[in-house]
Amino acid sequence: MQELFKDFPNLHPLFVHFPIVLLLLALLAQCIVLLFKDNKTFKWISFFFIATGCLTAYIAMQNGTHVSGDADEKAFAIFETHYLFANITLWSSLVISIVRFIIIKWYPKRWMESVLLGFYLFTAITVSITAHHGAQLVYIYDVGPKGNGVLSK
Repeated sequence: MQELFKDFPNLHPLFVHFPIVLLLLALLAQCIVLLFKDNKTFKWISFFFIATGCLTAYIAMQNGTHVSGDADEKAFAIFETHYLFANITLWSSLVISIVRFIIIKWYPKRWMESVLLGFYLFTAITVSITAHHGAQLVYIYDVGPKGNGVLSK
């Protein structure tokens, strides 16, 4: 199995796309929850997307790297912002996963779905900011491809 990934300096690029897609789909599913009253199926779908988005965000962070000294000076500031928003995304998606489950099981109030939508939107924004800064690191500062400018954990 290790032979399969020998050409990759780390596995972070293989995992980062999952939380981006899953957390944005979670927002979409929550919007559908608000459109169709008392549709428990979409509530569970939104829970699945937010929980798996949280899990894959954690996996992506565990396989991440740190910027090394040979990277461009501006890349360090971009990386700090990228890392900060990745943490915010992880923790907000974890809290939403717990709250989403509680609302489905024990507190199915309609007004809570609207409040929850705001938190889903917040997480979609933070994952988008995280992705934007990650893309800047890769495509503008060449950090990451072929191990350029990174320290593996």
